[in-house]
Amino acid sequence: MLDLVIISTPELGDRSYIVHDGKVAIAVDVQRDIERVYTAVAATGAKIVAVGETHMHNDYVTGGFALASELGVDYLVYAGESVAYQRRAVKDSDVLEYGSLRVEVLHTPGHTPNHISFAVSSTEDGGTPILLSGGSLLYGSVGRTDLIAPDATESLTRSQYRSAYRLADTLPGKTQLMPTHGFGSFCSSVSVETSGDSTLAGERDVNIVFKYDLEDDFVEMLMASYDPFPAYYRHMGPANVAGPSALRVDSLQVLSASEALGLASEGSVLIDIRPRKAYLEAHVPGSFGFEFSNVFSTYYGWLHEFGRSIVLITDDLETAREAVYALGRIGIETVAGIVDANEIMAAAGTQSTAALSWQEYFARHAHLDHQLLDVRNPSEHRSSPMANTVQLPLYRVEDRHEVLDRELPVYVHCAGGYRAAAAGSVLAGKGYEVVVIDDSIETGLALAGRPGI
Repeated sequence: MLDLVIISTPELGDRSYIVHDGKVAIAVDVQRDIERVYTAVAATGAKIVAVGETHMHNDYVTGGFALASELGVDYLVYAGESVAYQRRAVKDSDVLEYGSLRVEVLHTPGHTPNHISFAVSSTEDGGTPILLSGGSLLYGSVGRTDLIAPDATESLTRSQYRSAYRLADTLPGKTQLMPTHGFGSFCSSVSVETSGDSTLAGERDVNIVFKYDLEDDFVEMLMASYDPFPAYYRHMGPANVAGPSALRVDSLQVLSASEALGLASEGSVLIDIRPRKAYLEAHVPGSFGFEFSNVFSTYYGWLHEFGRSIVLITDDLETAREAVYALGRIGIETVAGIVDANEIMAAAGTQSTAALSWQEYFARHAHLDHQLLDVRNPSEHRSSPMANTVQLPLYRVEDRHEVLDRELPVYVHCAGGYRAAAAGSVLAGKGYEVVVIDDSIETGLALAGRPGI
């Protein structure tokens, strides 16, 4: 009988999987911090005998190569991938057996040209298969098809449509669908809001790809839906085909305030990862405010200049360690050290950034001469626009801030406050007068529509 272990990485919106029968196991789409896999498999009593990769990931650095190498087991990678290491090259319709695990390889191009899925079943009881679909068929959606190259997007979108129908048409309806992406990952495409039951039959009823009988209509819809994807994605493919090392954080270099400020004077970036309320109240001038959360690595990684040294400002050692892991998962390994927030603020001085709610904004500020900046993604702005705003997504603030008037205060908002605080820190560093609206867009839109506001 098959059993499944799910290892979630919420900050990237991804999952890794271990499928086992209590004796042998296959691990698929493993994150780089592979100690989580060792811990999870130890609890099952099984032994990992193979590691699978559905594709060369765009949104994280894989741990699959390191795990397979350390264990000395098969590393299942599509034969068409050009990689710099030894692997067990697999192709469409290959069937591999490990103990009672029967692993069928299905070429499911679309998210990438060489994407594969693994259908795992038991040779003993013939029970419900488990489909590890990577970035192909997701819950309610499919993987993005625009991450490879602009001139490949249409052909990949057509392939994604056909791959989704192939999976649904050829595998049993009761097959359990277990995608890697789709839990907040930017590798996921547009989706419907209705959730299914995690089976292929359930996806037939709710998945957006199955709402389109005509391939052309689906292609037109999907290609028109895309927002830009994080800039750090372009570094992930090269890292993954090179065979990346495992991510382990044995210790953190604790810096004195003078050491941290010295590094900053030499070009290191100061990233304050404390809760944004604390940052807004008092922070080191010139530091960026990126509160550590489930979106930290995505949004900071989007802006990061690869190769540039980082100093983390923190008031909690364990949070700093988690931040280093989060950065390492997307290939950022230039954290020079951490520094205590109070110590560096005492040495460097502090400044604050004004923050308010939408209620306060409409009650006392909306009539003032100012500019209202929306730093959400374009699709968010289109779906729920706030009137009289300048739209400049967070990832464009650094290089397009000159569209703003330096003579007027900038009131910054996003969906909930996180990106507004981060963008505010970037703008403050460039000399703008900033006010952060630390509140939900739903509240703002409700108040904006109220008579008399």
